Formats: sequence, structure tokens, C-alpha cells
Amino acid sequence: MSEHLKYLTIPEVQKIMLIILTDLVNYFNDHDYHYVFTGGSALGASRHQGFIPWDDDADVALPRDEYEKFIKEYRPTNSRYELLTPDNTDDWLYAYARISDTRTQADGKWAEVHNGVYVDVFPIDAVPQTKFGQQIAYYQMKYLDVMRNSTRRIAISKQEPGWWLKPLIIKYAQRRSTSYWAKKMDLLALNMHQRHVDSSDIYSLYIVQGLNKTRENFSLAIYQNRKLVKFESLKVYIPADSQYYLTQMYGDWQQLPAEDKRKSHAHFYYKGVEVHG
Repeated sequence: MSEHLKYLTIPEVQKIMLIILTDLVNYFNDHDYHYVFTGGSALGASRHQGFIPWDDDADVALPRDEYEKFIKEYRPTNSRYELLTPDNTDDWLYAYARISDTRTQADGKWAEVHNGVYVDVFPIDAVPQTKFGQQIAYYQMKYLDVMRNSTRRIAISKQEPGWWLKPLIIKYAQRRSTSYWAKKMDLLALNMHQRHVDSSDIYSLYIVQGLNKTRENFSLAIYQNRKLVKFESLKVYIPADSQYYLTQMYGDWQQLPAEDKRKSHAHFYYKGVEVHG
């Protein structure tokens, strides 16, 4: 991190995210989208009635058909924000959509980041019905995600499992661009959904299984049945059976983690603003 950059505080980051989320939720409501807050955002809504105090990202998910429509039609009402996807953004580093504040930039410690303060939007996809099929699907996505992440690495920590092998993996992965691997992930998720949508009752944020493993594999009803809850100044939807959802995701989710486990994702700063002294 540069000592000359003026980094935003977590409350400042969350203020920007809330503006993006407000625009998103209004759009979803106006166009009858069946969105649901997931992951840490669902946890924050349930435990804090808003953002987790140390969190610097937000997660929203849509059924696959609505997600495809969303990425084609949504445009932020505020010109400061932009929708970034594998299809509309050159050298995009992720397999899913992200709405980013163009005035800000993330400072990645371990990997390249090409966006500012953001909100993620994921597709909810069908995955195989059987546990064996789900494991095979997981390893397919995990492989692509390892390749994608390896192409954008700028440092390796010796605390990482198998850190000594990472340089070889990086060299292999970098034969292709990050966006190549991201698009492969996007296509795998779409194909997985199309293959199993008529035969499986298990749905997932499959696109991020490289990070979250199979914890977000639930019966379709978990994602379809929603309840309206308070999130900062908004009313938003989370899974109606939030107790079941959050327990599978996080275990004892009502217990605050130890302070050394309260992680944020990046450091953000306003572009062109430096501190000299």
C-alpha cells in the first residue's frame, strides 16, 4: 500500500456501497426481480440490521434467467457507477457482475484489482442433485478459479497452503489472461445450470464455489422463499429460513468472530487524491 494514498475508512466505503445498493434495490423492485441478499450481506442484515461493521463488500443474487436479463439491461442511475461483467469489460477479472464506483480504486495486497468500491451480483444456478455430482462440479469450478486467481497474483504469502507450488501454478495459468479464465467460469456456470435446471432441486451461487466450496448449495426453496428485513436505511430480501441458511454458511453465526478474524477485502482510495507530508 502506498503511504501517499488517502484510504477510505470502512464507514466511508459502506456509505458508497449503500448508495449503489439503493439504486439496485429500487431497480429490482421496479422491474419485479426476485433478488436475495446472500453471504455476508444476509448475515449483516440478520445480525446487525445492516453492514457487518468491518465489511467492505456486499453480495446480491438473482435467479439465472433474471441475472442474464439484468446484465443486459441494467444501467446505474448515477453516472459515477458502472456495471462490470465478463461480456462488457475488457480484461475483467471476475466471472460475475460487479457495480463499481468509478471515482475510487481498490488497492490489492495479493492480487490485481481493477475496480473501486463495489457491490457484487451473482447468478443462482442449478447444480447436480447428488452429492457426488456436486463434488465433481465443485472441482471443475475450483480448477478454473485457481487458474483465474493465479493470473492476477502480485504476491504470495508463506502462510498459504502449498505456497511453494504457487509460482509454478502461476506460470502455467499465465499462458492465458485472467479474463480468459473468468469467461470459462462464467460459461461453466451457465452450462451447469442449463444441464440441471429441469432435473435438480439443488441451487447454488456456483460461480463462487472456488471460494466458498459447496456451502451455498441449498434446495431451491431456500433462495425462492424470501423475507423482507431492515438493512441500514433499506428494506431488502434475504432467505426466509435465514437461521438454516446462515447456520450452513457460517456455523454459529450469531457469535461475533474474534477480532483477528474480522477481515475486510481491500483498501480503497479516491483516484487522484494523495496525502503529502
